Amino acid sequence: MSRAVLTKFALITIVRHTRLMTVSPATRRTRQRQATVAEIKALARRQLAAHGAAGVNLRAIAREMGTSSSALFRYFPSYDDLISALLTDAYDALADALAAARDRCPPGEHAARWFALCAAYRQWSLDHPAEFALTHGTPVPGYQAPLQATGPAAGRTIQTALGVYAAAVQAGAADPARTAIPASVQTGPLWASILQDQAQASQPRLAGIILTAWASVIGYLSAEIFGSLTQLVTDTSHLYRAHVRTVMLGMGFSPDLAETAAAQPLSR
Repeated sequence: MSRAVLTKFALITIVRHTRLMTVSPATRRTRQRQATVAEIKALARRQLAAHGAAGVNLRAIAREMGTSSSALFRYFPSYDDLISALLTDAYDALADALAAARDRCPPGEHAARWFALCAAYRQWSLDHPAEFALTHGTPVPGYQAPLQATGPAAGRTIQTALGVYAAAVQAGAADPARTAIPASVQTGPLWASILQDQAQASQPRLAGIILTAWASVIGYLSAEIFGSLTQLVTDTSHLYRAHVRTVMLGMGFSPDLAETAAAQPLSR
């Protein structure tokens, strides 16, 4: 058999083997593990909604599942590990909601894309108040989120926001010079860690603008979900629309574009 034929035969074998590896279904043990992890987290989210992060209890989950707590420790060795998993899921779900809202707007409609992010942020928070509390509420006593576990998921929301705003700046739809954020602002190591290459490609001033805008949105949502805002005004949706428009003006968006963007529906 010639060397060319042998080479061709070897390549075909490698391709077939790769395809088999790609489509090979998960083993029964893997599926069982995935199902158990999903059940544990579902019960933990139920506890989270009813009692807050302090009420999440692996032993209580084990009792509800009809198994021993030691069996659950094979999946989540500690309370902190379970909280980290819930945090990661929450950040990922929020990031998915923001990305979907962004993608429903045409790429050239930069102001509309930013407004859509803020609208999606609010809708997700109202739909998932327990997860919003976990990610943005009172810190869990004694718990320190491990950056390697929760950082990539948490960073996705910032990456999406930065991408939308940076594109708006590049297109002239927003001007950082119209903001009150100083050009001398410097980013810290956490910003570089969660943004990675995107942090290197953007001006530090944009980080200050994004973080200020995000903090303003989160503050409003905290007042709406945890505070008495719903008692203070009759229409928090109407006020949120005005709030986002005000934030956009503070970010240097063109007033006309901000006005048009704020006229679109809060949910799509």
